[in-house]
Formats: sequence, structure tokens, C-alpha cells
Amino acid sequence: MIHERSNSHAQRLQEALEGKLDGYLRTDPASRALWSTDGSIYLRRPVGVVVARSEEDVKKSLAAARDLKLSITPRGTGTSLAGQATAPGLTLDTSLMQQVFEVDLENGRCSVEPGVIQGELNELVEQHGLVFGADTSTSDVATLGGMLGNNSAGMRSLYYGTTADQILSLRCVLASGETVDLAPLPRDEAERRAGGSGPEARLLKNALEIGERYGDEIKRRYPKLIRRVSGYGLDALIDPETVDLTRLVCGSEGTLAVVTRAEFRLQYLPPERALASFEFDSLAASARATVALLEENPSAIELLDDVAIGRADATPAYRGSTGFIRGEPKAVLLVEWSGTKEELDERFSKLDELAQEVGAREAAALRSQDEMAQTVKLRKSILPLLLGTAEKEKPVAFVEDAAVPPERLEEFITRFEKIVEENDTWACFYGHASVGTLHVRPALDTSDPEGVARMRRIGEEVAELVDELGGSISGEHGDGLSRSEFLERMYGPQLVRAFAEVKSAWDPEGMLNPGVIVDPPPMDEQLRIGPGRKRLSLGTNLDFTEQGGFAAAVELCNGSGFCRKKNTGTMCPSFMVTLDEQDSTRARANMLRSVLEGTLPPEELTGEKMKEVMNLCVACKACKSECPSQVDVASMKTEVLYQMGQRHGFSLLQRVVGHIRSQLALAALAPTLYNSVAGTSLARRAAGLLGIDPRRELPKVVEETFSKRFPSLPQGEGPAELALFNDTWNEYQWPEIGEGAVRLFAAAGAKIHLPEVVCCGRPMLSEGLVDAARENARRNLDLLMPLVERGVPLVGLEPSCILTMRDDYRKLLPNDERVSKLAEATRLFEEALLELDAELPLRGGAPVLLHGHCHQKALVGTGPTEKALALAPGTEVTIVDSGCCGMAGQFGYKKGHYEVSMKMGERRLLPAVREANESVVIAPGTSCREQISGGAGRRAQHPAVYLASRLDGHD
Repeated sequence: MIHERSNSHAQRLQEALEGKLDGYLRTDPASRALWSTDGSIYLRRPVGVVVARSEEDVKKSLAAARDLKLSITPRGTGTSLAGQATAPGLTLDTSLMQQVFEVDLENGRCSVEPGVIQGELNELVEQHGLVFGADTSTSDVATLGGMLGNNSAGMRSLYYGTTADQILSLRCVLASGETVDLAPLPRDEAERRAGGSGPEARLLKNALEIGERYGDEIKRRYPKLIRRVSGYGLDALIDPETVDLTRLVCGSEGTLAVVTRAEFRLQYLPPERALASFEFDSLAASARATVALLEENPSAIELLDDVAIGRADATPAYRGSTGFIRGEPKAVLLVEWSGTKEELDERFSKLDELAQEVGAREAAALRSQDEMAQTVKLRKSILPLLLGTAEKEKPVAFVEDAAVPPERLEEFITRFEKIVEENDTWACFYGHASVGTLHVRPALDTSDPEGVARMRRIGEEVAELVDELGGSISGEHGDGLSRSEFLERMYGPQLVRAFAEVKSAWDPEGMLNPGVIVDPPPMDEQLRIGPGRKRLSLGTNLDFTEQGGFAAAVELCNGSGFCRKKNTGTMCPSFMVTLDEQDSTRARANMLRSVLEGTLPPEELTGEKMKEVMNLCVACKACKSECPSQVDVASMKTEVLYQMGQRHGFSLLQRVVGHIRSQLALAALAPTLYNSVAGTSLARRAAGLLGIDPRRELPKVVEETFSKRFPSLPQGEGPAELALFNDTWNEYQWPEIGEGAVRLFAAAGAKIHLPEVVCCGRPMLSEGLVDAARENARRNLDLLMPLVERGVPLVGLEPSCILTMRDDYRKLLPNDERVSKLAEATRLFEEALLELDAELPLRGGAPVLLHGHCHQKALVGTGPTEKALALAPGTEVTIVDSGCCGMAGQFGYKKGHYEVSMKMGERRLLPAVREANESVVIAPGTSCREQISGGAGRRAQHPAVYLASRLDGHD
């Protein structure tokens, strides 16, 4: 057995692997901390991390681990929920092995590397009517290698089976460095090959011997379930026709081999799918109904309880996903059927009758793509939604995917509820009712010894219950560190001994992922948050009370890995283009947690590695909305920059950028002179000395500011009043935006005020200048409250500015009661225009390509902008799923950011702009318009400018 030793291995790993990999090696303490967790409650800090890009990297890593007597743990995205993606030795991250070798559409098969993301493979093949069948809720981030490790499935396993059912062949590297190509073999062929030499013969011989010696016990103890993923797949060794070693590897959680290439079958998509929602008064009633509904040939049946629904309703970004709920049910079954439109029409015509037959109090048909997409969004987000709370007792994943025969589901739920009640806690029940696999997470505080004791009691009682009901202690997420301890209870001592014999044949030195399946430690050890932990006492300048304090805000990140998605949404812009774990939202939270918990020394809070990890965070706030746990890394970064400034001082660039309004005000005193100088190469080089990338155009100022133009603009004659927040960019750079807004408001009958204001503070917060931002916040409150107290809405033209008042002022001035009043008064330009509900004299519109500002998308959404643009008759709005433009305020201007900034833009936005020749490009954000101008050579318009150009009488 391999034993881990000290950090001195880091140097020897460097000598063995540095500069010799297609990928890269990291052994610094911070990187080891970043890879020390997965989506589970466990922490195992590795000695080093190899991020592999090739099979050769895998072999070199294994060789180095053998030489150094280190264990090695393969890992994909690190979303595992049972701790099996954590490593005490060398972490082998295969998430960048993303090559798709072949897609054979005619024969429905594909060949891929382990780092290929399930959702991305499906994007590739779905247009041809095919799909990778084992559709997990983490499909946007789950690697196929990770799915192989856990034998993952998803909501349609009733229809498609598990990952094991998709495998045609596997190429594996053993701990010895030998490679084997595995595929199902006729039994006589397997027996013939077992008589040969080499690794395949050795493994086949072991498999045949295991099947012969333990066959009767395997038949007796292995549950007949679709979702039996506990232990090794020894049942594949007793098939009378074939011997399939791929079924041993699949579900082995990286303990037997490292998969470097997998060939999968692809399934055909049905012509159509449709959902129905059935509501029940109890979980038991929903379980009874599941058995009856299975007779109706569904492709999926998913259970949601009232806890899951309630958490979604309490989270702004997910409220819309529960719109299908009609009453206040205790449990809901989402039932999916697949087939032709005619078949589905026939089935849904009898929906009410079926609801009555199965005992549902309500039933609703969900047949549109939007309705079904909302349920998918809800199901994929339940775990982080549950964990996104400041409460000490949080739902803990340790018994969270047991599987029982569906006909025993009612008894399982009823008795599980009693176990939870007797242990004085509560739990959320949801999951794949169709196959008897539920995700049940009792709420516990694992930092409390009593909480850990209750966790052990519940674990033991649930394992006993599952065994009694003929189930599997894991039906989806594997055994890991959570459930390996209970395998003997499920399988008995003989089969646990068989597991050890299999492990010995494949991995004689015990190098691969120790402590998982074979020789496990107690399930209540190696906890990420355990009894006796100590937190660094940190006085913050921002207020994190709403999240339970700074440490609790950091710990909202549970490691689920939502931030590693690449193809949709905004979170996390930097990771989308670098694909480096350290640039993910999870890594930033993990880095902070490691300092607060003492894994890293306190000085690392303001050290170079923290600066590096935070460097590419663009403070887009997408994590606050797209992460179901609402991890607000933008605010955390501001606090970290403040702490760094306090310790090391703020740079001249930070002060200049933070006080950009003052800089532009000075420039506006002599605009002609300033603009002529700012446009020279000499000025760019001088700015480069300050830290501005010389490839960026320096900002220009207008000859006449907006405040000087305002008195000559029209006013409405109606009773409505609005106050316009004159932001920096409108005042000094884009006054035509304010002009357009005033003309539109006047046409809607409103009287417009232009109160004196100072900078909202957003540029200061972006640089960590918290005290200056607070001073400006107080000043703005003093200036604006007379209008606010009169009930006059405050309208912002720049999303980041007005939303700073709505969102960030609470952290700056938590005890100032005026902050909430000001926040309630704030409106985006589009929100204010729609609220006036006036008949505007607008001419016909044009095709529009809309790019939403990050803060707008995170805190409001683009809905108001779409509706406002549509006020011009005939306007057709196309929204770019572009994520962040890459400029992100001053981010894209700074040295060291230019390449990443442009990659962000080129990911979706800039190509879409170049292709939209016939469309007007709309971007509410100033930095977005600058990026579009510099990157695509197009002048994007603010919505106010576009709509004002459609006013009758406008030239």
C-alpha cells in the first residue's frame, strides 16, 4: 500500500515532470489547496497536481508517482459528491483531455478522450438526432471520464440506462504504466486470451477466477437494479455469454485504471418529448403514484419535495422555474413521455383521468420548450440551491443517492423520514423516482461534534435500511469516502474480499485513489468542515452579514462546479477562455476558504498567489445569480483588494482608475487639447507606464457635457417625475444617451430632474478603494434622498452604476436605513420607460442584435431591455448568449488582461456582431460598446439612442 509523506515530494515531482508534459504540473501550496476538494463534504490535500493533455502525460504522471511511492487520483471536473475526486497524493486532472477522435453518425458511435464534456458532445450530435444517453444534471460541466468513474446516469436511465450501458470499448492505462484496450468478449474468447501473456491476459484470468469463485455470492447479493453503482461490477463476470472488463472499470472511481480513450454508442433522440407535473399531499403518495405511473411507459419520473421548491422560490434567478406549480404540494412528480406528436397528444388528452387514477391533487401539461427548460434548470440546481444558505445546519451529501426497487420506494421514503425525524433534523427529498434513486440530504452542522455523530448514525441506519429493502447504497454518485465503509453491510465479507482481489490484480501497489471502495477510512473523517476547525479572524470593510459573515459567504461555494461551464451564460468569463481551474469561481472561493481555515497561512490573503487567482475575475456578478448558491465573488474580490491595499498600499493605476470621474472631469476642462493628445501613440506609451495596455484607445471626452446640454432638452407635461442619475460616461463621453432618454421620457409625459451626483463608486469598488466608495455612497444618499423621499424614481443609463446603488450600497452602508429606500427607487432606463406605460410616437424598428451588460444580466435580466426595444413597431430582437464582452469596466484596459479580454469577446460576441450586418447592435453598457468598437469595428448603440432615433420628428 502506498503511504503519503511530506511536502518534500514537490521538488522531486518538479524534477520528474516539469517541462516534460503536454499539460502542466503545479506543486505550490495554493494550487494544492485549490484541488483539495470536490463537490463533497471532504478534503484531501494533494502533494501536487498534474493537469494532463495526453495519454503520454498520464503515463509520465503514473511513472513519477511510482518512483516517489505516491498515490494518484484521476479527476475530471471535480463535481463528485462522495469525495472520490479528492487526492492524498498526486491529483491527475484529465479535464483538458478534450479531443473527440471520431463521431460515426451512421453507426451511432463516438470515440473521445476523458475530458470531453457530456453537454458539448450532445451539442455536437443532437443536430443529427443522436444523444449520449446517460444525461446527468451536471451535463454542462461533467466530463465523460468522470461519468465513467462513477457510472453516472440521469433522469432518463429508465430509458437509456447508465454510462456502463453506453460503452463499446475503453483504452486504459494501469498503475504499472501498461495500456490495455478493453471491450466485451465472448466467454470462450476471454478464456482463450486469459491463457496468454501481458496485462489483458492477467486481468482476464483474474476476472474468470473471481466469477468462478464468487459466482453464487454475486448472484445472491447483487441487487437487480438499473442504478446499482456501489462496489465493482462483478456481476459482469458471471454472464454466461460474455466477459466484459469495461463494466469493472466503469464505476470503479479511478481505483483500477485511468481511462484515456472511450468509445461509446450514441442513442437516437425521440421525435418529441413532453412533461406533466403531478402534485401530491405527501411524499408517500408520490411514491405510490410512481409505481402506477411506471405502467404508463414514461421515459422519466422525477420527484421534487416542498423543500426544493421552496428554495427555488426564495432565489430570484430560479423563481420562474417553479411556475408550473399550481398549489402548495408536499411533493411533485415530473413525468416525461417520449414519442411522436400524435402519441403524446393522445396521452395528454387523458392527463386528468391519469391524475385521478394515481391520486394526484393537480396535474399540468408542460409541453413547450420553455416550460420544459425551466424544469431542467430547477432540477440541475437543487443541490447548490439547498447549500446556498447562511444557516449553520445545511443539507449534507452522504446518504444522498441510495437506490431501492421502485415498488419499495414508499416504504423507503416513510422510514427514511422517520430516521431524519428521530435524529432531530430535516431533509430534502428529490431525484429519480422512476428507478428508485433519491437524493436525500439531511441538514447537519459538521463543524459540531454532535452534528458529525448524527451524520454517522444516519449513515449507518440508512445503509441498514437500503440493505433490508434490497437496494444499493449508491445509485448514482459512487461510494467514495461517504459510502465505501458500508459496502460490507450491503455485499457481505466475501464480496468485499473479492473487491480487494480485483483491486490487487489491477493495482498491486494500491496506488490508485486509496481509501475508495477498498480499505476505506471511516466516513466521518477527512471532512472539509469538521469539529475543532479554526477560522482566521478577519475584520472586513464590506459588510457580509446577509451571508452570515465573510467566512460563511466564502463557504457558500460547495464545489459543485457550475462555474466551469463553457457554452452558456456568463459565469465564469475567465474560465471559459483559459480553462484553468484557478480562474474559476470555485477556485477563488476555495483559495479564500483555505486561508480562513488555516490550510494556507494568513499572509496568503494578501499574497501573490491570491492576487494571481483573483486577477482574472472581471467582477461580472454572474456568480451571484447563475451559481445557485449565490456565491458573490465580485464582492469578495473587492474585499481582498482592499485588504491588499491596506497591507501593501494602492497603486497609482488603482487610484487613477478608481477616480476615473475626476480624471475625465479634468480632461473636460480642455477637451480639444486632451483629445488630440490622447489620440497619439506617445500618450498610449505613457499610459503603458501607468499600466494601461497600449493597444487600447484612451477614452475621449465630449466638447459639451450632458449637464450643460440638459437645460435645452424638452420636458414632459404629465404628472410623472423621474430623476436621471448622470453617470460618468453619460456626462463626459456619451451625452447622446442622456439626450435620447430625456426625449423619450418627455414624449411619455414625464418631467425629468437632473440632480447633482458624484460617482456611484463602482470603479472604486473594482479597485478595492472601499473607503472612497463608501464616501461617495454617503454623498449620493445626501444628494438624492430629497427626491427619493418624494417618491421620484432614480433612473440609470449605465447598468453597472445604477445597480451598484441597488446592490452594493448595502455592503458599504449596512446600518443606513436610506440605502434600502434608494435601492427601491432605482430603475434601469428600460424599466423606467416601461413603467410610464405611455403611447410613444415611435416609427418602425429594425432587426436588433442585443448584448446585455453583465450586471444587468446578473441582477435584473435582459427582459426589460427586450420589451423596451419592442416598443418600436417591427423591432426584432436577437439576444447573443455572449457572456461577458471581456472589457468589464477597466479590466480590458489593463496590461496583462488584453489577450484574455479579447478571447472573451471572440468567444461569442464579436463574431456575432461581425455576422449581423443587417442588424443594429445594441449594448447598454459603456465598456461593452468600447469592446465592440475596438474588436469588431462596429458602433453599438444604447437602447435609449436606438429608441430616440425612432421618435417622430427625430432627424
